[in-house]
Amino acid sequence: MDRTVASPPKDVLHQREGHVAIITLNRPQRRNALGGTLMADLNAALRDAEADHDVRCIILTGAGDAFCAGLDMKERGAGVNTPSWRKRLKGLETPKIMLAMHTPIVGAINGAAAGAGFEIALLCDYRIGCERSRMGDLHVKRGLIQDAGAAVTLPRVAGWANACKILLTGEMFSPQEMERMGVLNELVSADALMDAARSFAGRIAVNSPLALRMTKRLLRMAQRADHDVYLDYAMLMMGALQQEDDFKEGLRAFAEKREPKF
Repeated sequence: MDRTVASPPKDVLHQREGHVAIITLNRPQRRNALGGTLMADLNAALRDAEADHDVRCIILTGAGDAFCAGLDMKERGAGVNTPSWRKRLKGLETPKIMLAMHTPIVGAINGAAAGAGFEIALLCDYRIGCERSRMGDLHVKRGLIQDAGAAVTLPRVAGWANACKILLTGEMFSPQEMERMGVLNELVSADALMDAARSFAGRIAVNSPLALRMTKRLLRMAQRADHDVYLDYAMLMMGALQQEDDFKEGLRAFAEKREPKF
């Protein structure tokens, strides 16, 4: 059953369509900049979606004509929501949450993604953009560094040289250039963006929920584990999955020449 999860203030909207959760950054008047309660609400929505085992895929997008403009510099300049050093040293929760999640995340990059907003886009597993999807990391132009994971995630998707080009110039790049560098995986028109995201998320969500989560876990593990550890762990996971009802349904569906119903 579809349901809507909402808790005021609505700086982030969270709804579910079948097995797909849609999380929307909802400060369009500030180009979805990271201010107000947006970060706390986003963290709560991500945790809620991850804990909901009926959710097999997440779409992350922004309201209005921007994905996320990064840190709300107007608020920060006015001394609003300025974190203490103790809180800063604990690290940002959002990248830690997203990097640890087992649920696949599709980014529907509906507009500009800059600075920390660009870093959040990189934390998605697959990114679909449109003609409005200018992207870039502006930290070096503000005398800062990336603290939401870009130095880890960007070289993985774009390669070392392209990561240096993006992070060291502090420039914004066209969606076509971002697609060429591998940051955007697809480009569609703005009008077709959410349909494309729903379609791709749907192709994921028809599959076994346990297998999906374990596959993402293996993909993440393969980034840091040596081959022997990875292969041993994969075999343990394979043995566990073969005891589950999803595997039995997959076998029945194959024998009966139909799509499985997980």
